[in-house]
Amino acid sequence: MEKKREKKREEKPKKKRLRIQGAAWRRLDNTAKLFAAVSGEDLSSVFRISAVLKEKVDPELLQRALVRTLPEFENFRVKLRKGFFWYYFETNNRNPGVEEEQSAPCRFIDPHRGARFPFRVSYYGCRINFEVFHGLTDGLGALRFASRLTEHYLELVKKLPVVVQEREFSLLREDDYLRHYRKLPHRHYNSRPAIAIQGEFLPFDQMAVLQGTIEVSALKTECRKVGVSITKYLAAVLLWAIIQTETDGKTLKRPVALNLPVNLRSFFESETLANFFAVVNISWAAGKAPEALEEVIASVSRQMDEQIVKERLEETISYNVSNEKKWYVRAIPLFVKHLAMQLIFLHTSRAHTMTFSNIGPAQVREELKDSIEGFQLLVGASPKQRMKCGAVAYDGKLCLSFTSAMAENRLPEFFFHFLEEKGIRVERESNGITDTEHDKGRYPVIAQDRERVRRAVRGFYVSLVIVSLLAGLTNLATYHRIPFKWSLLTAGAAAYVAMTLRFSVMRHASLAGTLVRQSLGIQAILLLIDALTGLRGWSVDYAIPCVALFEVAAVLLMMLVNRMNWQSYFMYQITITFLSFVPLIFWEIGWTHHPRLTVLAAGVSVAALAATVILGDRSVKRELKRRFHV
Repeated sequence: MEKKREKKREEKPKKKRLRIQGAAWRRLDNTAKLFAAVSGEDLSSVFRISAVLKEKVDPELLQRALVRTLPEFENFRVKLRKGFFWYYFETNNRNPGVEEEQSAPCRFIDPHRGARFPFRVSYYGCRINFEVFHGLTDGLGALRFASRLTEHYLELVKKLPVVVQEREFSLLREDDYLRHYRKLPHRHYNSRPAIAIQGEFLPFDQMAVLQGTIEVSALKTECRKVGVSITKYLAAVLLWAIIQTETDGKTLKRPVALNLPVNLRSFFESETLANFFAVVNISWAAGKAPEALEEVIASVSRQMDEQIVKERLEETISYNVSNEKKWYVRAIPLFVKHLAMQLIFLHTSRAHTMTFSNIGPAQVREELKDSIEGFQLLVGASPKQRMKCGAVAYDGKLCLSFTSAMAENRLPEFFFHFLEEKGIRVERESNGITDTEHDKGRYPVIAQDRERVRRAVRGFYVSLVIVSLLAGLTNLATYHRIPFKWSLLTAGAAAYVAMTLRFSVMRHASLAGTLVRQSLGIQAILLLIDALTGLRGWSVDYAIPCVALFEVAAVLLMMLVNRMNWQSYFMYQITITFLSFVPLIFWEIGWTHHPRLTVLAAGVSVAALAATVILGDRSVKRELKRRFHV
């Protein structure tokens, strides 16, 4: 009984939180806005920090550790929401859970599924995984969370007293991009296409992992010989490896470039747990290839010394934030920003061959160190960003992890083999996707093949198009005998089925959003049927107004059932109110002959919206502010 009471006490939050779901909200930082716009199944923008322990993970204790950790990072207790102009984070008072790892690392975190947190905590064997959407935090923020989670877990395992954090991480919410912004001359990103990793792509649901763990002391010895830091040396070796494996080693048709994230906290006064980093492009130009590594080291050292200085980083902050501050950019609806940012991201991402992220050392309390074997950083790769490398140090060892969407390992193998030739011992480990020799069984075997599902869905879309075309040809051939354009109805039904599959089934959309989309599709089908049968008006007189009334009733029911989260349906109610005026347009142009239901539907929609505004009072104002913030 005493054990159960202790567990209940642990699960109680340290601070009293509002019970209302989404009572508070905050804007996304400058970098997070980009990640929110470009991320999806094809580009997850998710990275993972893992703690590898010396004993198997107990999932029940890990769940209790997560409950202990989250109150220390209140700015992680959020869900991603969509406004009219920007995305934003809203408080999420659900309880996150832990799960056993069963899929490829760094898969997309769907903001509509599960408890809707922009992170997941999983385990497999002796490993604890913290995977996080890059819009929430960067490598440093994630490393702090993963380290605290691991500490709390080991406290429970060893039955040690809880050690309270000295700093209040929950208060570090400010967007430091805006705080340190100064209007400076613009400096554009390099967008000249770089050499891309070539080879066969892995299936959609797989990602290859090949890791190498090395002694930091041995690496430092080699770095001293050439007079550069560890990051400079590893970046130079990576460029050298790309040149040797992806070109003929003599002439480069395109530059070879690394995307190198830089922690801005080292240059500006900041302790934020939101994103606060910049990226620099470290490259070897097109033309004559280097003849020796020393040439690459000298070039990399010079470029990093020139670019990673406060003045140049201030220019980068200025360029990024100035675009966000432009009034005409802020006034553009989100769906337009979506398309624009995706195009810009795809264009600029061509300028680097791969990403190399070194987040430095992981720190845990001294009395817990013996229980941890090491930490790992995996940065999600995809066909759009084919290979990435993450590095994190712990207790005198550095783990370098290559994640790849490619079926070949020639680049990481060359990289590790080169280090071994320099006398640096490398202990390899893989997840068994493309390298079975170094698979230690510490990653799950991926049983499902989501690529088959994607191919099946694409095949289904193609079959709908084929059926529509065949129906059209048949209708055309028989029209002189049966003068009825029935093939248009077939095409409309096919479009409705495709829309249902794409936006309601595959995207795991919210119930209210699904209701609005499906109702619009049904109304279009009803209007099409009416038009094909002579436009007698039954759709606009009766059917469409009845659908509008059903939508109003359904949204009001959702609000009543989910009273603690009713405001999340408010925007759908506004949308339905606007749509209820469409039948009035039909009446104005003469399609509607019996307007009673049309007027009733519009009146009921307006009355329901007015009642919500009056009863909601401050909550409505807050919802409008967050949804329409610019």
